[in-house]
Amino acid sequence: RPVSPSVAAVSRRKKRKMGMYSLVPKKKNKVLKQRTVLEMFQRMSQSPPNPQVRDRTTRFTLKEWCFLAVSGSVESTDTDMVQELPLCSCRMEMPKSREILTLADRKCMATESIDSQLSRCQSAVLKHEMMRPSNSVQLLVLCEDHRTGMVKHQCCPGCGFFCRAGVFMECQPEVNISHRFHRACASVLKGQSFCPHCGEEVSKTKEVTIAKADTTSTVPLTHGSCVPTTSEGKADTTTGGYVIKETLESVLLALDAEKPKKLRFHPKQLYISAKQGELQKVLLMLVDGIDPNFNMESQNKRTPLHVAAEAGHQEVCHMLVQAGANLDMCDEDQRTPLMEACENNHLDTVRYLLRAGAIVSHKDVEGSTCLHLAGHFGHFGIVQHLLSTGLVDINCQDDGGWTAMIWATEYKHVDQVKLLLSKGADINIRDKEENICLHWAAFSGCVEIAEILLGAKCDLNTVNIHGDSPMHIASRESRLDCVNLFLSRGADISLKNKEGETPMECCSQNSKVWTALQASKKQREANSNQTGPVEKLLNRDIARGYEKVPIPCVNAVDSEPCPDNYKYVPESCVTSPMNIDKNITHLQYCVCKDDCSSASCMCGQLSLRCWYDKESRLLPEFCNEEPPLIFECNHACSCWRTCKNRVVQNGLRIRLQLFRTQMMGWGVKTLQDIPQGTFVCEYVGEIISDTEADVRENDSYLFSLDSKVGDMYCVDARFYGNISRFINHHCEPNLFPCRVFTSHQDLRFPHIAFFACKNISAGDELGFDYGDHFWDVKGKLFRCQCGSSKCKHSATAIAQRQADSTPGDQQPSALPDTSSSTPSSPS
Repeated sequence: RPVSPSVAAVSRRKKRKMGMYSLVPKKKNKVLKQRTVLEMFQRMSQSPPNPQVRDRTTRFTLKEWCFLAVSGSVESTDTDMVQELPLCSCRMEMPKSREILTLADRKCMATESIDSQLSRCQSAVLKHEMMRPSNSVQLLVLCEDHRTGMVKHQCCPGCGFFCRAGVFMECQPEVNISHRFHRACASVLKGQSFCPHCGEEVSKTKEVTIAKADTTSTVPLTHGSCVPTTSEGKADTTTGGYVIKETLESVLLALDAEKPKKLRFHPKQLYISAKQGELQKVLLMLVDGIDPNFNMESQNKRTPLHVAAEAGHQEVCHMLVQAGANLDMCDEDQRTPLMEACENNHLDTVRYLLRAGAIVSHKDVEGSTCLHLAGHFGHFGIVQHLLSTGLVDINCQDDGGWTAMIWATEYKHVDQVKLLLSKGADINIRDKEENICLHWAAFSGCVEIAEILLGAKCDLNTVNIHGDSPMHIASRESRLDCVNLFLSRGADISLKNKEGETPMECCSQNSKVWTALQASKKQREANSNQTGPVEKLLNRDIARGYEKVPIPCVNAVDSEPCPDNYKYVPESCVTSPMNIDKNITHLQYCVCKDDCSSASCMCGQLSLRCWYDKESRLLPEFCNEEPPLIFECNHACSCWRTCKNRVVQNGLRIRLQLFRTQMMGWGVKTLQDIPQGTFVCEYVGEIISDTEADVRENDSYLFSLDSKVGDMYCVDARFYGNISRFINHHCEPNLFPCRVFTSHQDLRFPHIAFFACKNISAGDELGFDYGDHFWDVKGKLFRCQCGSSKCKHSATAIAQRQADSTPGDQQPSALPDTSSSTPSSPS
């Protein structure tokens, strides 16, 4: 006759001791309350979300549930055939599995239940043998802490979650043994509930509340809502997650109803099904254990995630990511799935991949990023979304030197050009052949974009490596509208390229373009007697390509040639041993993992704080009169090269021009607007000692490093220097110097960086205050010609001061020429 459950439980405890269970299955022995695949999915989808965790943390959970659910459905039998309650296997170990170890990424697979919230352990795994609390739970590799918890029966056999904090059921079959489980996970037999660990009646267990423990090594698991599939390239306006949830539920329901047998799929089939968007087949193959990162040798080594993203199958992408697909896996062309989605204008898929953690700055074999690809094909929505993330460099150049702005200009994407320009894109960045956006607008013949670029103060007469101006290119390509636009803006039609050709000689004779140029030429010749000197381009780049932006030299005043009595160098140099301490072990460094914006950044603390904002400009509260030392992050720091505390080391980025002034020889003007606090350039030259400076005959280019430690040193830009050697004095300066340390922290040798102390408009001459000491010495030789109403060193100001005191000898009033023969600059 049948034995009551309680008697059966007592009998089993006598026959079996904890951890000594037989591995031989009894006839038709099965878990009583087997959940279906759909129930598993519903429980997962109803878990309370944690908005503070990124979506990529969900990639582990769904696959675990799928393995659990499908395996359960295959083994499911009628509950009325059960002969006894299943006991736990908390103290059993199974041999290690390479597949599960790879899936776990050698990290603990334990999921903890803490106050009804689920969190995933991130600790490293030392022992690779697998454990699980019952046969209904997937095998797990665990860290030492959770292996101990498993042996102590702290893992619920029903759901597989570790009962670490909150309200649980606990039974104590012996004084030193306690079993934890959830009330809902108790085993049920004929209407009675039992402990899933040992079979004890639930009525003999007690409800316990366990205080919250330290969870710093865990990451909360969220089942964040997925964006439903809408028309690609359009904004998502539907309720987040509903469509995809419905689709996945229908697939899981079908799987549960069919109860598929163990099928064998070829890995290639996963690639094909992912490409065709066959979600159910993809799920079956992932459950069957096919590697989601399988790459097709015959298809450029692309993975299923590549083709799913390319086709915009967001649900398939989600399943692949959940199963462990590498978001940033590259094919033979170094393309990632995100790049495929961007190129093919699948906005929802792009959104999903970015939320899942895909890297947006990756470059392919041609140096193109996601922004380049979207800009190339004119996918406005993709470009807009990428820029909104704040993770892309809008001025990033590919291997040809082209930016997203250049691609959009060449392919006439007008709206995209307007968007990029509004977001701060630089329209004067040069490609490998030194073309700027206006060259490409002329090449494509898009007069609307050309007009936008000229309105943004794009240089009309700039030339490329072949000496061609935009007018040369528009003439050669017979772009009449662009030619007329350039003529109306005063383009130089007499400019010759390296082949000695003017724009008129680049087009077909008697063509419409030739006629327009010929008419303009005759009109300008007729007016030539009424105009002043014409600005002449003496050198298209005095830096010879050593700077990120070219620095042209022009003269519209006299016949003075481009200065050549010095060597242009992009950074300071030495001609004798200086013993600068560049030992990396002597550097103080930060260990930041963010963008160095926190107060804990060591480099920021050395500078009192990080003085740069997210636009790489000095903060408004920075003291210009007595600037503190700035210590930028260096190569010993743990932060990324793109952190916000790296500005001066990025070099010259502002478009400058060397030009001939009316009164002060050579000067420097800006070709673009410069906001206050922007780094402009560094004072570069030959580093020498004070002793050496005292014996040098020409001291016009000396800049004291003013070190408070040890010997004194100077930077002399007389023989070696950059564009800063031509910056003139101004009594109302728009620049100020600041001492900055980048690759070393030897206090004797700071970098002298010039920052804008006010907003500077395009076309303004740059200047800084040379200091009273300079004028105490040089004031005996010449007077200041800055022209400021507040000038302190002009002849008028000196005469006024002399009139207010004892009259002195008449001082010279002429300012020496700062041409190549007699340079003048700060000391």
